[in-house]
Amino acid sequence: LLVGFGIYKLVSKNNNGIKSQVNEVTENLNAYHMEANMEFHNGDDLREYLVKVSYKKDGSTPLFRVSLFDKGVNQEQIIIRNKNGVYVLTPALNQVYKFKGDWPLNGAKPYLYQSMLDVFKGKYELSKLKDGYVITSSPNYKNSPNWTKQEMKMTSQLKPIWVHIYDKDNNIAVKVTFIKVEFDPTFADNYFEVSDNMTQARSELTTPTTSTINDLPLYPTNAIISATLKEQSVIQVGDMTQHILTYEGEEAFTVVQHILESYDEMVITEVSGELIEIAGNVGILNTQQLIYEYNGVSYHIYSDKLTTSQLVELALGMEVVAEK
Repeated sequence: LLVGFGIYKLVSKNNNGIKSQVNEVTENLNAYHMEANMEFHNGDDLREYLVKVSYKKDGSTPLFRVSLFDKGVNQEQIIIRNKNGVYVLTPALNQVYKFKGDWPLNGAKPYLYQSMLDVFKGKYELSKLKDGYVITSSPNYKNSPNWTKQEMKMTSQLKPIWVHIYDKDNNIAVKVTFIKVEFDPTFADNYFEVSDNMTQARSELTTPTTSTINDLPLYPTNAIISATLKEQSVIQVGDMTQHILTYEGEEAFTVVQHILESYDEMVITEVSGELIEIAGNVGILNTQQLIYEYNGVSYHIYSDKLTTSQLVELALGMEVVAEK
């Protein structure tokens, strides 16, 4: 009896009560809107986001809108899934990438309610509290293999309260704290439309902290990779200045980086490859290449030696220009 924590029962994965409750919630999940503060911890690096997630069941195509506002650099990205595809909007640049695929249901997301409900399909431990449940599991975030333990707290009605993810050394890696949870909200007809979202987001733009050409090159100083810098160079491609960092060793790689351009009119670019999330941002994964845009810089990371998770680690390890 763990009175100090308000825990009075530990239930195994075969508990029929919680299973039937989860099934009922899943079957009746027609729409929701949730907001949370989200933290990503990577060594001494902390990234903080305000995340807003909206979902609506719409025939055979689930509709999603996810807003990720980076508090550190004062920038927002919006990811939309509608009947026409998956779109990543960067309002500060007036730029949109269009993808094909099953995002966000193609893999677990710390902030996604469907991912939380999926935990109950596998092995987990359930601690019943006076005000709800704490569910402990071994998560499967395919591009973050170091995330080895997840705890999430829910109310007795299965509303999420928080999600904590720990690395293999039991250090906190991700914290998601929900500040608003609403089921069955009503969305405007244009809520999941790309152009309307871009127009609205650009009308609310604040001044971002962004890198300039004088800040480049930026280095992967926080990534643990067995390679050393062999060469760095600068090339001019039209009006674009590109910095190239070449690393050699057992885990050799190359980073090409340049300052991103903003557009007067919205530009939509169709891209091939897989949309992956990188600590509150997004990247484009192709064979042996990861494209990652953050804080006004585009990074193309190439390697035939590194795994996807190592490419993600490199992207996360890139230096960040702080607010001046």
